[in-house]
Amino acid sequence: MRWLGGAVLFCAATAATAAVAQPDFSGRDPHWIRDEASGCWAANPDPEPLESITWSGQCSDMLLSGTGILSWYLDGRLIGRDEGNFVRGELSGHGKISFANGASYEGDFPGRGVMTLADGNRVDAVSVKESAGWSIEQAR
Repeated sequence: MRWLGGAVLFCAATAATAAVAQPDFSGRDPHWIRDEASGCWAANPDPEPLESITWSGQCSDMLLSGTGILSWYLDGRLIGRDEGNFVRGELSGHGKISFANGASYEGDFPGRGVMTLADGNRVDAVSVKESAGWSIEQAR
């Protein structure tokens, strides 16, 4: 989750497309992560040890579904938050990704939006669905 050369931000906090075909709810596939409180699963494009989530919305077929807030933690420390509409465990349509360092992206998934950097500077951006999650790129 970093701004690379002023052009790209890889968002580990958003859903992977590789895992979307048929979720593995056994816990063996690290590209799916479960909120222990709700039992809902979310796509996890960049799995890390000691990672956990909390989900404030509804579940459908055991997957995050509808409007809600998905919070990401690493070793109990909040590292990011995804807000918006979720379809089959991943952010879809209009939403916002916020990072612990104060940076955020608000816009469409996929589509156009605005990246606000940690220093407050705003940049027109687009979200692009990648096999390992979302990338946020500076709009041209």
